[in-house]
Amino acid sequence: MSNENGEIQRLRRTIEQLSDQMIRSKEQEERILAEFSDMNNELVTLQRLLAKNNNSLEAARQQAVDAGESKSAFIAGISHDFRTPLNGILGMAEMLRLSPLSEEQEDSVSVIQDAAKLLLKLIQDLLDLSKLEAGQMRLEMGEVDLQETINYIVRLLEPQVRKNGNQLSVDCDPSISNLLEGDSTRITQILINLIQNANKFTSEGTVRIRVTLMKDDEITQMIRFEVEDTGIGISEEDQNQLFQPYMQTERGRSSEYGGTGLGLSICRSLVTLMEGQIGVDSQEGEGSTFWFELTLGKKDGNQSANQSVASAQEHQGQDMDNEAPSVSVLLADDNVINRQLVMLQLKKLGITQVDAVVNGEEAIAAFLSKKYSLILMDYMMPLMNGLEATRKIRSIEMDEMRHTTPIIAMTGNVMQGEKDKCMEAGMNDFIGKPFTLEILSKMIEKWQQSSEPTEVLNMGIVHEIAELNTDGERTLLGMLLDMYRTETPGKIEVLRRHIVSGDHVAATEVAHDLKSGSLSLGIRYLSTLFAQIEQFAKEGQSRKAEPLLDALLPAYQAACASLQRVSKD
Repeated sequence: MSNENGEIQRLRRTIEQLSDQMIRSKEQEERILAEFSDMNNELVTLQRLLAKNNNSLEAARQQAVDAGESKSAFIAGISHDFRTPLNGILGMAEMLRLSPLSEEQEDSVSVIQDAAKLLLKLIQDLLDLSKLEAGQMRLEMGEVDLQETINYIVRLLEPQVRKNGNQLSVDCDPSISNLLEGDSTRITQILINLIQNANKFTSEGTVRIRVTLMKDDEITQMIRFEVEDTGIGISEEDQNQLFQPYMQTERGRSSEYGGTGLGLSICRSLVTLMEGQIGVDSQEGEGSTFWFELTLGKKDGNQSANQSVASAQEHQGQDMDNEAPSVSVLLADDNVINRQLVMLQLKKLGITQVDAVVNGEEAIAAFLSKKYSLILMDYMMPLMNGLEATRKIRSIEMDEMRHTTPIIAMTGNVMQGEKDKCMEAGMNDFIGKPFTLEILSKMIEKWQQSSEPTEVLNMGIVHEIAELNTDGERTLLGMLLDMYRTETPGKIEVLRRHIVSGDHVAATEVAHDLKSGSLSLGIRYLSTLFAQIEQFAKEGQSRKAEPLLDALLPAYQAACASLQRVSKD
C-alpha cells in the first residue's frame, strides 16, 4: 500500500511540475507576444517616419535638381547675352586692325581687344565652374601632341610674357612619345591658366615650362607638367586654400593683379577629372612652381604623323591648282550688330553671295526659294529659334529628297548640353560666340568641302547589272532593287538605334552590311555615309556619327529613285 501511495505522490508532483512549467511557458509566451507587439508597433512607426523622410528627401532632391537646372539655364542665358555683344566688340575690333590705322588708333584698338578678352575669360571661367559643379564637364579624348601643344602655347603667350618684362623658356623631355591619348584641349587650358598666372605675379623675371616623363610602360606614360616662376611667391597659409573657388592670396586680391580666383580651382577640377594630381611648391618672395601629373595613353605616332603630313600636302596641292568654289551663305541672326559683323567677315573672306534673315521663319522661306552652300544659324531667335528652323529644313530635305545643306549653329551658349541639342536637331557643327575671322574661315572651308555635290550612283556598276537580264519578264536590276527596298529601311532604323544607344559593335556590323549591300548595287553616295558611320563606330565614337543619321533616308530615297529610272529605261 505504501508503494502505491509513493507512486501516487510522485505522479502528483510530476503533474504539478508540468502544470507549473506550462503556466510559466504560457506567461513567457504572452510576454514574448507583448514584446513582439511592441516591436511591431515601433516598426510601423519607424516605417511611417521613414516614408515621411523619404518623401522629404525626394522633395529636397527634386528641389536641388530643379535649382541646378534653373542655375544652368540662368548661366546659359547669361552666357549668350554676354557673348553676343562681345562677339560684336571683338569682331569689329579685329576688322579695324585689318584697316590702315595710326599708331594711336592701333593702341586704342588693342586696349579694346584686351578688355574684351579679359571679360570673355571671366565668363568662360564661370561657365567652366558651373559645368564642373553640375557634373556636365566631359573629356574629349583624342591625340595629344605635347610638343605641338607647347609650341602653340608659347606662340600664343610669349607676347604677353615679354610685355611684362619676363622671359619664357621651355624644357621638354625628349623621351616622351610623339603622340599620346588624352584631352588636348583641357591640357592646353590648364597650362595656359598656370602660365598666365605665373606671368601675372612675375615682373622682369622668368617663367619656365618643364615637361618630364615620370613613368613609362607599354600602353601609358605618366607626364609631369611644371610652370615655374621667379615672382612674388605664396605664403604657406595661402597655399592651404589656394585651389578653392574664389580664393586668392592676400596680394592677389589687390587691384594691381585682378582676377576672380576661379582659375586654379578650375585647373584642379580638370586635373581631377583626368584622374591626375595637382599642387604647388612656393616660398613667399622666392617664386612658385605649380605642377600637375597625368597618365596618358600611347598612340602609334609615326603613322598618324605621316597621315597628317600627307593630308596637308594634298590640301596644299588642291589650293594651288583649283580656284575657290563659289559659296552662297544664308545668315540667320536677329542681332543687327552680329549680322553686320558676320557679313563683313564673309566679305573679307571673299564671300559676297550672302542673304541675311532675322528669324527661323524667314530662314525657312529663304531656304525654299534658293539653294545655299551653307547656313549660319543663330541658336536664339524670335518667332522661331534656330533648332526649330533646322528641324523644319531637315524635314523638307527628306520629303523632297534633297542633299543636306550644312547648317552651322552660332550661339553664345557654349555649354555641352546646348551643343548636344544643336546636333540632335540636325545641325552639322557649332561655332561659339565670339569667333574670329580665322575660326569662321576654317569652319566654312571644312563644310564647303564636305558639301560638294556627290554622285548618287556609280553608273558603270549599274549598267553592268542592267545588262544581265533574267529569264523572266523582270530585269535583274529591278529584282535587286525590290530586295534592297524591302530590307534597307528597317536596317537603317536598327543602325540608328545602335548609334544613339552607343552600341559600337552592333553599329559597326549593321553599317558594314548596309555599306556592302549599297556598293553591290552601285549606290555611291549612300555607301560613303555608311562607311563614315562604320568608321566612327569602329573607333568607339558613335556620337560623332549622329549628325550623319539624318542624311541616310534622303540619300536612300534618292538612290532608289535613280535606280528605278534606270530600271525602267
